[in-house]
Amino acid sequence: MIQDGNGNGQAYKPDRKAHPLTIDIDWMFVIVTFGPLAACLSILQMWWWWQRRRPRRAPFPQTLARAPGQSLLHRIDALSEHITIQTASLIMLPVVLYASYITHLYSAGHHAAPVDVGLLALVGVTIWGYFLIITLRMIKRRRLLRLGYAGELSVGQSLNRLMLEGYRVYHDFPAEGFNIDHIVVGSRGVFAVETKTHPQPATTNRREDATVAYDGRMLHFPTGSDHAMLVQAKQQSKWLARWLSQAVGENLSVRAVIALPGWFVKRTSPEGLPVVNPRQFASLFRHIQPRALSAEVITRIVHQLEQRCGDIPEESVTHEPF
Repeated sequence: MIQDGNGNGQAYKPDRKAHPLTIDIDWMFVIVTFGPLAACLSILQMWWWWQRRRPRRAPFPQTLARAPGQSLLHRIDALSEHITIQTASLIMLPVVLYASYITHLYSAGHHAAPVDVGLLALVGVTIWGYFLIITLRMIKRRRLLRLGYAGELSVGQSLNRLMLEGYRVYHDFPAEGFNIDHIVVGSRGVFAVETKTHPQPATTNRREDATVAYDGRMLHFPTGSDHAMLVQAKQQSKWLARWLSQAVGENLSVRAVIALPGWFVKRTSPEGLPVVNPRQFASLFRHIQPRALSAEVITRIVHQLEQRCGDIPEESVTHEPF
């Protein structure tokens, strides 16, 4: 309160034109509103990029064999990092908007106009809603990847038991632009095993809803039919046969096998690829028609597979959806 010469009190109102360095309040409002948020997001993104690109060396010299579902596990880890950043943005945005509004009140010396408040709220809700949608999509994707990883882990553990019978088993084999889930090598031949973790409907009739019919051309699930996984398995086995034949120097054939963890497979035709539940692996590889391989050829195949199936950087391989 300031008194004039007559003793009358007047409220003090700052003169914003009095100082030449005074920043226009609208620009200050924009900077305070979106500056901290943009800076935090940029720092988080740059930190994540630097962590992913920073060269690292393992403390042990030997090359590790790839584990079942290792590619999916790397993708799950990367997706979890993105979800953490998006969640932090969702938490920070309301705080930043509220702080900017308080700053505006302090700087302007009066309450903001309803239009300004409404515009700020609209922009804030739009940005927050965008981050929320992105985060929910990432969480859904991660849930599906975890389901696929659990399926590959289950199939891989079942296949590992075949090593007691003299088979060699390899997981997550990196090919050209995709990966082969599992490879089995033994005296009966070479097999490319593709895992498909198909979700089951949640109903009371568990036996019927966990049964897939296979007519040699199509897989008929309770929720629909699928032919793409059969085509994918055949293409991957053909690629592996071609690559092994060139690497070993012999004409080799690779048979495709599809594993459906958690499903009862009802065959209605003897034609088509082997499609089995992982519990049937022991019976399948015991009774499947052999394509005999000599011990020398098996040794050469194993050498080539082990050379390529080491733990290579994940950034150099893209993966097919499971």
